[in-house]
Amino acid sequence: MKPDKKLISDRFGRKFEQYNNLARIQQGIAAELAKLFSIHFPDPVKGRIFEAGAGTGFLTRFLRQANPEAEFILNDITDAAAPYLREAVSGARATYLWGDAETIDLPRDLHAVAAASTVQWFDDLPGFLHRAAAATVDGGALVLSTFGPDNFREVRSLMGFGLDYHTKTELGRMAAEAGYEVLHLSEQTRTLYFDIPVDIIYHIRTTGVNAVRPVRWDRRKLAEFTDRYRELFMTRDGLIPLTYHPVFLIARKEAPTAAV
Repeated sequence: MKPDKKLISDRFGRKFEQYNNLARIQQGIAAELAKLFSIHFPDPVKGRIFEAGAGTGFLTRFLRQANPEAEFILNDITDAAAPYLREAVSGARATYLWGDAETIDLPRDLHAVAAASTVQWFDDLPGFLHRAAAATVDGGALVLSTFGPDNFREVRSLMGFGLDYHTKTELGRMAAEAGYEVLHLSEQTRTLYFDIPVDIIYHIRTTGVNAVRPVRWDRRKLAEFTDRYRELFMTRDGLIPLTYHPVFLIARKEAPTAAV
């Protein structure tokens, strides 16, 4: 299912404060992505770093710390992110590009393109990767985390809809076809545990990650969801799991092959 971009903007714009406080999985993913970036690109970037879907700045803070001389160009679909991002890059050279990263004009001569827990919302990820590669200098970095097909598998199986997630293999292939050399490609499973199924609905709502389509919960629907979730997924300890399936990609923009 394709996401509703207006709904994404509205949901995240209203939920940024809660997201900043409650999105523990996304914070951990940003930390892991930044670590992988530093492993494969150990020299600090002194040029331009473009971050798509920077949100409240989880990844931004790590990038700022590791690359103190870089120029940051930060994007989000809503300018409600502005106060968080200004704090995240305080003291650094920074500009902001508000709007859909798939449709805005990307800045040129980029030394790194980064996005954490963002590109799963894109309609045309291969198209974005080609545009990112065209805007990146030879040898520049692509630093991405997204989510794989098992993400929210419990909720998706009960609701019957969700995002169309790419596999790890598909992500690597798309990056290679866009002109990148894949340096790192991995996936993980991370699970949050809740006391009751209703807590999962609250978690998804308050972090904004339910921006696929509106759902109206009446008493009957909520009771059915609760009963089925417990029946199918409750652990032996009586806990209610929610699965996250992060995928990590680090790649380098390849120089064009010289004609023979």
